[in-house]
Amino acid sequence: MEKQQKKRKKSHEYEGDDDHENANVHTLFPVLLASSRLNIHTPFSKSILKKQLKLLHSILLHPQPKPKTLVFTSSTTLSILPFLLNKTLIYPSISCLILEIIGLLSISSIEENQRIALDGEILRSLLNCLMNSNKKVLVSACNAVLDVSTTWIGRAKLCQAFAVQKLISVFLQDDATAENVVEYCMVKRSSGIDEVQLLVLEAAISLINTCNLKQLTEIPKELVEKFLRYLKEAWVKLRDEMILKNAGGCGKDGYGVRVHGLAESIFRLSINRSDCTTTCTPEVIRRNIFGPEHSEFEHFMLNYWEKAPFLFTKLSKPLDDCGDSFSAFFRSFNSKRTTKAIISFILGGLVSCPPLPSDDLDIISFLEEVKDGLGLPMIYEQDIRVLKTLGISNTHMKREIHYHKELTGSTVMSDDNIVDVPKCEEAFLEGYTIALRGMEFRSESIASIADGLADLFGQPSIGANAYLTPPQSQGLARHYDDHCVFVCQLLGQKKWVASPRQISLLPRLYEPLRHLTGSEDGIDECKQFLLQEGDFLYIPRGCPHEAYTVTDDGKPEMDDVSTGFSLHLTLGIEIEPPFEWEGFAHVALYCWNQKQQVNPCNHQLAGGLNFVYVILLHVAIQLIGYQDSIFRKGCMVASFSHPQDNKENQLSEILDLDQRSTFSYIIDCIDKEANFLKALRCVEEAVQEKNEELFQRIRWLHHLDHEGEAEVGFDWNSPSEGFENLMRLYHENGDDAEATFNLVKSNFCKTVVFESVCKNFETLHLKYKRTRKHYTNGMLSLHCS
Repeated sequence: MEKQQKKRKKSHEYEGDDDHENANVHTLFPVLLASSRLNIHTPFSKSILKKQLKLLHSILLHPQPKPKTLVFTSSTTLSILPFLLNKTLIYPSISCLILEIIGLLSISSIEENQRIALDGEILRSLLNCLMNSNKKVLVSACNAVLDVSTTWIGRAKLCQAFAVQKLISVFLQDDATAENVVEYCMVKRSSGIDEVQLLVLEAAISLINTCNLKQLTEIPKELVEKFLRYLKEAWVKLRDEMILKNAGGCGKDGYGVRVHGLAESIFRLSINRSDCTTTCTPEVIRRNIFGPEHSEFEHFMLNYWEKAPFLFTKLSKPLDDCGDSFSAFFRSFNSKRTTKAIISFILGGLVSCPPLPSDDLDIISFLEEVKDGLGLPMIYEQDIRVLKTLGISNTHMKREIHYHKELTGSTVMSDDNIVDVPKCEEAFLEGYTIALRGMEFRSESIASIADGLADLFGQPSIGANAYLTPPQSQGLARHYDDHCVFVCQLLGQKKWVASPRQISLLPRLYEPLRHLTGSEDGIDECKQFLLQEGDFLYIPRGCPHEAYTVTDDGKPEMDDVSTGFSLHLTLGIEIEPPFEWEGFAHVALYCWNQKQQVNPCNHQLAGGLNFVYVILLHVAIQLIGYQDSIFRKGCMVASFSHPQDNKENQLSEILDLDQRSTFSYIIDCIDKEANFLKALRCVEEAVQEKNEELFQRIRWLHHLDHEGEAEVGFDWNSPSEGFENLMRLYHENGDDAEATFNLVKSNFCKTVVFESVCKNFETLHLKYKRTRKHYTNGMLSLHCS
């Protein structure tokens, strides 16, 4: 706000009564009020009104610390301004004065800004001036909008008043060009650039980046599409310039804030777009990975899913009937047979993808957290790694080394950990693999494939990484993942060695993984697979594996064809906590409890069913999940909900029976193994140690709250506080407490209905999927020109 005040004092001086020390300020409000009642179209009335407005403008521009000036910022004075503004629109000089006064009041104090923002008449009058054909009035109106926008409440109220729509319309009325946007972001003011468009653009971007999801949805689609076209054309130029200059600290050169603002606006306007990705149906995915027959997918699901590796060899006519998804993606690599062309193809124009927290379903709050990271060049470790594994076969200890760590002793590749693409090319020539994360956010074709695969397996999203490995080299050392992967060989060939899972339980997402060495854990039982172009290899989570290129035509030259390298894509099915079978059990209990509160099904619990016992049962279910691998398996209830034909319907029935069987097992385990004392002991330790880790894996349950209303008396951010009364009750009468817990458990296990749980589970699935889709749409717009 102080910056805006200095700007006003420096650049907006009106001739007239600048020295208001001796002016009769006490008559200012009465004269303004009288002017509003008079016929202002007479020269005398206009002269009086203009003189009084100049006096008010001067007082605000050069405020004196005297009580007598406070009268001019009162609500009564403000109430006159919109009336005067509407009455004087045919007189640009007077309109500009009034708009300047509104702007100066807005930056005079937070209280005045709030008063203006909450005055609907002032905002309507102000926004009407944006449609004025007079350029001076439009400039003054834009400046006033920017002044009101100096506070959050000002921006929020302008968004509610549909200011974004009007600003975009004004910007598009003229022959706007992407160069104007570039000039805006780089703070250049040349004679060939229209100041009005730049002001309109600045105001529009500021407000777009304040809109909530509903307000973004309300912007007419045709306006969004036209405006986005200009923003994205400019963004491509700015993005490529930053990457070329390796401008990781782009905020240091004076225009980084505006670049981030432009990136955020593109992201926000793209959130709800339906044309960001082509459609790749689960049926297309099924046919082109598992084979044309439904029985092939059924065989895989019943015998290999989360159990053992499996190779799907290239079909005789692979990928020909997949429309714009698989086929377009594979065809894009046909002409990329040199390492230089491939590196340029996969690394060109990429920016960083800030990670989306797994339990964050509010894309707007996420943007508030990461807005300064949007549009940055790729960041090492977060977006990309350049590494290789040293060691011979399986007879020696192998270790991974990072290219730039070897050069500098640090994994930092340049200032601010920003990736230097030319150095990636150098590293590749020296045997290092280039590993790119988040490919589903960088390629529309990959996003489409990932969407189809996610739907097929009933998950909200799928992660995709690309690996470019030079001849006779190994990238990652032997390891296992906390998620299942489908490896898709795009170019060249690669040899994979996979071992059976040596750990008793399926590793969970984000769970610390045990370190593997080169010659341990089932090496003798390993299977070898040689992947050719078009092959898919499935590797379950927990199975140790490694891969390396096996041919070498000599040291690769960047301009020569080299058949020894490999490019493959891994599609990771990351099963988040809500979508394990344990998660399904939590959904079942939560929704069962909601139903009991509305209509108790057991008279013994009516009026006495305490939510704390239900939360304790959630903890008991979690303890079972620590020990039982079935609880950790991926739940696919959200799959096969819309069969396309009779054969698929039969397939759905078979897999549906398998899901129901698993559910029965889960409920039976809860009934037999959920233990009151074990759960209470864990909670007691968590309360005493103020350790909330016990509840982190089930904190996502608040997403099931209807209309944002959580269970009364329970705070998911501080869950241990809700158990104090229970522990006190237990110490007073332990038998009653345990009996009530067992009664809750018994009634739940007897009365829970699979179909009812499915509906709530699918609702949760859609919430997660919608947020992931919002993020994907936004990031694709920052990558795809």
